[in-house]
Amino acid sequence: MNRITKTARRHTSAIGAALACVAVLGSVATATAANAATAAAQTARPATAAHSTQTPYVMNHSGEENADKGKAERNPERLVLSEYTAVGDLHWKQWGAEKAVATAEVSGIWCGQACLDKPLKATLTLSDPKSVHGKKVFSAFTLKLAGGSGAYDAEDLDGKRPLATI
Repeated sequence: MNRITKTARRHTSAIGAALACVAVLGSVATATAANAATAAAQTARPATAAHSTQTPYVMNHSGEENADKGKAERNPERLVLSEYTAVGDLHWKQWGAEKAVATAEVSGIWCGQACLDKPLKATLTLSDPKSVHGKKVFSAFTLKLAGGSGAYDAEDLDGKRPLATI
Protein backbone atom coordinates (compact mmCIF):
# COMPACT_ATOMS: atom_id res chain seq x y z
CA MET A 1 0.00 0.00 0.00
CA ASN A 2 2.84 2.40 0.87
CA ARG A 3 4.48 1.88 -2.54
CA ILE A 4 1.20 2.65 -4.35
CA THR A 5 0.73 5.82 -2.28
CA LYS A 6 4.26 7.05 -3.11
CA THR A 7 3.73 6.30 -6.80
CA ALA A 8 0.40 8.11 -6.76
CA ARG A 9 2.00 11.12 -5.07
CA ARG A 10 4.79 11.21 -7.66
CA HIS A 11 2.26 11.03 -10.48
CA THR A 12 0.19 13.78 -8.88
CA SER A 13 3.30 15.95 -8.44
CA ALA A 14 4.37 15.33 -12.04
CA ILE A 15 0.92 16.21 -13.35
CA GLY A 16 0.87 19.37 -11.20
CA ALA A 17 4.30 20.39 -12.46
CA ALA A 18 3.27 19.75 -16.07
CA LEU A 19 0.12 21.85 -15.66
CA ALA A 20 2.15 24.68 -14.11
CA CYS A 21 4.57 24.57 -17.06
CA VAL A 22 1.68 24.68 -19.52
CA ALA A 23 0.23 27.70 -17.70
CA VAL A 24 3.57 29.54 -17.76
CA LEU A 25 4.16 28.73 -21.43
CA GLY A 26 0.63 29.89 -22.26
CA SER A 27 1.22 33.17 -20.42
CA VAL A 28 4.54 33.74 -22.19
CA ALA A 29 3.02 32.95 -25.59
CA THR A 30 0.08 35.28 -24.92
CA ALA A 31 2.37 38.09 -23.75
CA THR A 32 4.68 37.63 -26.75
CA ALA A 33 1.75 37.71 -29.17
CA ALA A 34 0.29 40.76 -27.42
CA ASN A 35 3.64 42.59 -27.63
CA ALA A 36 3.97 41.78 -31.33
CA ALA A 37 0.41 42.91 -32.01
CA THR A 38 0.98 46.11 -30.02
CA ALA A 39 4.16 46.93 -31.96
CA ALA A 40 2.40 46.34 -35.28
CA ALA A 41 -0.61 48.40 -34.22
CA GLN A 42 1.52 51.29 -32.99
CA THR A 43 3.42 51.56 -36.25
CA ALA A 44 0.10 51.64 -38.13
CA ARG A 45 -1.62 54.14 -35.81
CA PRO A 46 -2.34 57.63 -37.08
CA ALA A 47 -0.70 60.56 -35.33
CA THR A 48 -2.63 61.78 -32.30
CA ALA A 49 -3.37 65.37 -31.37
CA ALA A 50 -0.58 67.34 -29.76
CA HIS A 51 -0.53 67.41 -25.97
CA SER A 52 0.50 70.30 -23.77
CA THR A 53 3.06 69.97 -21.01
CA GLN A 54 0.14 69.90 -18.55
CA THR A 55 -1.46 66.85 -20.17
CA PRO A 56 -0.83 63.83 -17.93
CA TYR A 57 0.84 60.58 -18.89
CA VAL A 58 -0.07 57.10 -17.69
CA MET A 59 2.62 54.77 -16.33
CA ASN A 60 2.32 51.71 -18.54
CA HIS A 61 3.74 48.39 -17.33
CA SER A 62 2.70 46.51 -20.47
CA GLY A 63 5.43 44.41 -22.05
CA GLU A 64 8.41 42.72 -20.51
CA GLU A 65 10.66 45.77 -20.98
CA ASN A 66 8.25 47.95 -18.95
CA ALA A 67 7.14 45.46 -16.30
CA ASP A 68 9.31 46.82 -13.47
CA LYS A 69 9.70 50.56 -14.04
CA GLY A 70 6.83 51.31 -16.39
CA LYS A 71 6.91 53.78 -19.25
CA ALA A 72 5.24 57.20 -19.31
CA GLU A 73 2.86 57.17 -22.27
CA ARG A 74 -0.11 58.95 -23.70
CA ASN A 75 -2.82 57.16 -25.70
CA PRO A 76 -1.33 53.65 -25.36
CA GLU A 77 -2.82 50.77 -27.36
CA ARG A 78 -2.47 48.40 -24.38
CA LEU A 79 -2.25 49.11 -20.64
CA VAL A 80 -1.65 47.14 -17.45
CA LEU A 81 -4.07 48.43 -14.82
CA SER A 82 -3.08 46.19 -11.90
CA GLU A 83 -1.48 42.85 -11.16
CA TYR A 84 -4.88 41.32 -11.97
CA THR A 85 -6.16 43.26 -14.98
CA ALA A 86 -4.98 44.55 -18.36
CA VAL A 87 -6.77 46.27 -21.23
CA GLY A 88 -6.02 46.22 -24.92
CA ASP A 89 -7.43 47.49 -28.21
CA LEU A 90 -7.78 50.90 -26.56
CA HIS A 91 -9.62 53.54 -28.57
CA TRP A 92 -9.16 56.88 -26.81
CA LYS A 93 -12.17 59.20 -26.96
CA GLN A 94 -10.61 61.84 -24.69
CA TRP A 95 -7.16 62.58 -23.24
CA GLY A 96 -7.27 65.78 -21.27
CA ALA A 97 -5.75 67.51 -18.25
CA GLU A 98 -8.17 65.89 -15.75
CA LYS A 99 -9.16 62.57 -17.30
CA ALA A 100 -8.72 60.20 -20.23
CA VAL A 101 -11.51 57.95 -21.55
CA ALA A 102 -11.28 54.96 -23.90
CA THR A 103 -13.17 51.89 -24.99
CA ALA A 104 -11.23 48.70 -24.38
CA GLU A 105 -11.07 44.93 -24.34
CA VAL A 106 -10.46 43.63 -20.81
CA SER A 107 -8.53 40.59 -19.65
CA GLY A 108 -7.64 39.48 -16.17
CA ILE A 109 -6.82 36.49 -14.05
CA TRP A 110 -10.32 36.78 -12.60
CA CYS A 111 -11.89 35.81 -15.96
CA GLY A 112 -9.18 33.42 -17.21
CA GLN A 113 -9.71 31.75 -20.57
CA ALA A 114 -13.13 33.39 -21.02
CA CYS A 115 -11.42 36.75 -21.70
CA LEU A 116 -9.12 35.22 -24.29
CA ASP A 117 -11.94 33.38 -26.06
CA LYS A 118 -14.36 36.32 -26.02
CA PRO A 119 -12.81 39.64 -24.91
CA LEU A 120 -14.90 41.68 -22.50
CA LYS A 121 -15.81 45.15 -23.76
CA ALA A 122 -15.48 48.04 -21.34
CA THR A 123 -15.03 51.76 -20.85
CA LEU A 124 -11.82 52.83 -19.10
CA THR A 125 -11.47 56.19 -17.39
CA LEU A 126 -8.10 57.42 -16.09
CA SER A 127 -8.27 60.22 -13.49
CA ASP A 128 -6.72 61.98 -10.50
CA PRO A 129 -3.53 63.35 -12.10
CA LYS A 130 -0.61 64.02 -9.77
CA SER A 131 3.03 65.00 -10.14
CA VAL A 132 5.57 62.18 -9.81
CA HIS A 133 9.28 62.87 -10.38
CA GLY A 134 8.43 66.04 -12.30
CA LYS A 135 5.86 64.38 -14.60
CA LYS A 136 2.12 64.68 -14.34
CA VAL A 137 0.57 61.18 -14.38
CA PHE A 138 -2.89 59.71 -13.86
CA SER A 139 -3.13 57.91 -10.50
CA ALA A 140 -6.54 56.20 -10.65
CA PHE A 141 -8.74 54.25 -13.03
CA THR A 142 -12.36 53.19 -13.29
CA LEU A 143 -13.31 50.22 -15.42
CA LYS A 144 -16.94 49.58 -16.39
CA LEU A 145 -17.79 46.45 -18.33
CA ALA A 146 -20.38 46.82 -21.06
CA GLY A 147 -23.50 45.32 -19.56
CA GLY A 148 -22.14 45.47 -15.97
CA SER A 149 -19.73 43.23 -14.10
CA GLY A 150 -22.23 40.34 -14.08
CA ALA A 151 -20.58 37.09 -13.02
CA TYR A 152 -17.19 38.68 -12.40
CA ASP A 153 -16.39 39.50 -8.79
CA ALA A 154 -13.13 41.44 -9.12
CA GLU A 155 -11.75 44.39 -7.17
CA ASP A 156 -10.76 46.14 -10.39
CA LEU A 157 -14.44 46.30 -11.40
CA ASP A 158 -15.48 47.94 -8.11
CA GLY A 159 -15.36 51.73 -8.46
CA LYS A 160 -12.23 53.88 -8.64
CA ARG A 161 -8.99 51.96 -8.15
CA PRO A 162 -5.36 53.11 -7.69
CA LEU A 163 -3.11 53.07 -10.73
CA ALA A 164 0.67 52.57 -10.58
CA THR A 165 2.45 55.92 -10.83
CA ILE A 166 6.07 54.73 -10.84
